Amino acid sequence: MNKTLDIKKKTHNLKLLYVEDDEFSRDQMIPIFSILFDYFVVAVDGLEGWEKYKSENFDLVITDIKMPNMDGIELLKKIKKSNSNQKVIIVSAYNSGVYLLKAIREGVDDFILKPIEHSQFNLAIEKIAIAIHNENLQFIYHEELEKEVENKTQELMQQAVRDTLTGLYNRFKLHLELSKQGKKVIVLIDVDNFDTINTCYGYKNGDLILNEIAKFLNMNLHDEAMLFRLGHDEFSFLFKNSTLKEVHDYTIKLKELIAQKPIMYQDIVVNFTATIALAEGEKDLLRDVHIAFNETRSIGKNRIGIYKYNHLVEEKQKQIQLNMKILRYVLDNDCVIPYFQPIVNNKTKKIEKYECLARIKYNNEILLPYFFIETASLMGVLSDITRIMIDKSFAHFQDMEEQFSINISEVDLNNLYLKDYLVQKSKKYSINPNRVVLEVLESVSTIGAQKSLEQLIELKQLGFKLSIDDFGAQNSNFERVHSLKVDFIKIDGSFIKNIDKDQNSYYVAKTISIFSKSIGAIVIAEYVHSKEVYEKVCELSIEYSQGYYFSEPLEST
Repeated sequence: MNKTLDIKKKTHNLKLLYVEDDEFSRDQMIPIFSILFDYFVVAVDGLEGWEKYKSENFDLVITDIKMPNMDGIELLKKIKKSNSNQKVIIVSAYNSGVYLLKAIREGVDDFILKPIEHSQFNLAIEKIAIAIHNENLQFIYHEELEKEVENKTQELMQQAVRDTLTGLYNRFKLHLELSKQGKKVIVLIDVDNFDTINTCYGYKNGDLILNEIAKFLNMNLHDEAMLFRLGHDEFSFLFKNSTLKEVHDYTIKLKELIAQKPIMYQDIVVNFTATIALAEGEKDLLRDVHIAFNETRSIGKNRIGIYKYNHLVEEKQKQIQLNMKILRYVLDNDCVIPYFQPIVNNKTKKIEKYECLARIKYNNEILLPYFFIETASLMGVLSDITRIMIDKSFAHFQDMEEQFSINISEVDLNNLYLKDYLVQKSKKYSINPNRVVLEVLESVSTIGAQKSLEQLIELKQLGFKLSIDDFGAQNSNFERVHSLKVDFIKIDGSFIKNIDKDQNSYYVAKTISIFSKSIGAIVIAEYVHSKEVYEKVCELSIEYSQGYYFSEPLEST
C-alpha cells in the first residue's frame, strides 16, 4: 500500500483512459485506478475507447488486446497515428513474443501480462509516470527558453534527459542520440531475475541495488560508449565510432565481469547475471535490439544475442501476419470444418468413438491445425474455433450413438464459457453429456491453473467424460491426473508409432497402460498406423486404437 501511495504522488494529476471489455478485469482494476488517479475514463471496447480518446486529451491509455469491435493493437495504431507521443500500455493474457514485438513496432510504451501482478503493474505505472514527468519537463524547457536565463534552461534540460534514480541518461536522451545521422551500435542489457531481488530485499533496497548496478556499469563503461537507463532493470550502451565486432568483444568481457563481481550494498551481497543484445545500423535500432533480445531471452538467460536481418523471429512474424489474414477470412466465411477419426475397440474391432478434429478450408485446400492453432491463439480466437467445433460436432452426432471427443485448450478453460456452452448445446441437440469426451492436453493436468482443474471436475459432475491427450509427452503429474478421475488416457503417438521396433517406447506405453488401469481410466493408443503396431498395442491389453491403420480423419458426407 505504501508503494501505491508513493506512485500516486506521480500519477494523481494524470488523466487516464482505461479500455477493457472484460467486466471481471474492470472490477479488479477500477478501485486501484481510483487510488492512483484523480481522473480516469473507462471504455468497454476498442471502438468506444477510440471515440472517447478523440473527445479529450489523456496522459495515459491502458488497453486490453482482445476486444470486440476494435482490438488493442488496432486502437494502439490509431492512437499513435493521432499522437505519436501518447503513452500507451498494452495488457494481455497472452505471453507471446509475437504480440510483444507487434506492440513494440507500433510504439507501445509497456506490456503487462494477465493476471496482473501488483509489483509488475506498479513498476509499469511508475515508469510511465516518470516518463510523462520528464517529457513535461522537456515541454516546460521549451516554454521557458525565451523567459529564463541560461542556467535555468540547462537545469531543466538535465532533468529531462537524466534518469531520476541513477542519474544516468534516460530513454528520452537515447532517442535524441538515435535520431542523429550516422551508423551506430546499440547494446541492450537486462538484469536477469531482478524481480526476485525486489521480492527478497524489498523495492526500496531494490532501487538502491539498481543504483549500485548503474554505478558498476558506469565504472566499466567503454571509452566510445554512452550509458543509459531505459527503465526498471534495463540499461543500454550506444556506440557511434565502433564496429559491431569491437562492441561484441566488449560485451563478452563485460558479461564475464558481471558474473565475477557481486553487487554489495551495506550488508546485502547480490550476485547477478544479465542478458545482452546488440544491433547495428542507422535507423530502427531500438526495435532491432529488442527483437534480438527477445529471441535471446527465449533461448535462455545470461546470454548475448546479435540482431540479424531477416531474423527468424521476423520471418515467423511475417508468416503469422499472413496466417492472421487467412484465419480472419476463414472465421468470417464459416470455413472451419470438423473432420472425424474413428476410435476402434481392440477386442471387437468395431468403431465405438470418434475424435473431432478441426480443419480449415481455404482456396480449395484443407489446412491442418499446425497451420492455424498458434495464430488463432495469438489472435485470441482459439475459443471461437472451439465453439464452432462443439456446435458442428454436436449437430453431426445428434442422430448417432457413438461417443465423440472434442479438444479443449487451456484458453477455453481460462475464458470460463465451457460449462454453459456445452450444457446449452447438449439440450439443443438432445445429446447426453456422457457421449461427449473432452480431450485436454497433458499440460492442463500437469501445470494448469487451479480454476481450470475445478472446471474440469465440475464438467465431469455434469456427466461429460474427460480424456488426457498426448499423455507421456510432458512431465506428467500423476497425482493430479488421479484427482481428476479421468475416463480416458491417450498415450502420446511418439511412443506408439515405433512400439513394434523400439523397446523403450514399448516399456513407456506399458507403464502408462498399467498406471491408467490402476486409476480406472480406459487407454487409447494414438498413431496406430500398421498391423505390427496394432498387434503390439493389443499385446499390452490397451482397450482402444486410433490411427491410419483403421482410417485417416474424414470430413462428414
